[in-house]
Amino acid sequence: MSTTGVEPATVTAAQLRAAARCLPAGVTVVTSGRGASVHGMTVSSFTTLSLTPPLASFSVKEGARIRGLIEESGAFVVNVLAAEQAYVAKWFADPERPMGTGGFADGAEPADPSPACGFVLAGAIGYFTCRLVRFVEAGDHVIAIGAVEHCGTLRDAPPLVFEGGAFRTLRPVAPD
Repeated sequence: MSTTGVEPATVTAAQLRAAARCLPAGVTVVTSGRGASVHGMTVSSFTTLSLTPPLASFSVKEGARIRGLIEESGAFVVNVLAAEQAYVAKWFADPERPMGTGGFADGAEPADPSPACGFVLAGAIGYFTCRLVRFVEAGDHVIAIGAVEHCGTLRDAPPLVFEGGAFRTLRPVAPD
């Protein structure tokens, strides 16, 4: 058994990625920090964990810049992107994007600062403001668990999803 308590895998990263592409995921941007230290990152692993107490989580690669900001501030904001915001998801997925307010350029500007830290992005269809509960180490990623302190729906629009290696939108299923 390995030091993480998990048996070594016979599944390759390429196999896991190929199978995971079959599962659609909502696309969000997680923001944290203030002023020159604010940053955002595209995340497709966001999920709610519990209704009572209200908890949510997302995973991030070990060493991602956003982790340090969340540790320092103790909070983060999850922005749910609309179908027409694929350009915002691509912008925040760029690891070379600058830190600070310069990293919120190109139509991906903040609409409002959160009461805790980070930003609610202009055009987002919903948001979750979370206080960090803890990080859980998980392989080459870290799972951030947050207590949801504020959340809301900002407008009625279809969400952006990621499936098959591409951004997509949801289509209603025809009734039987």
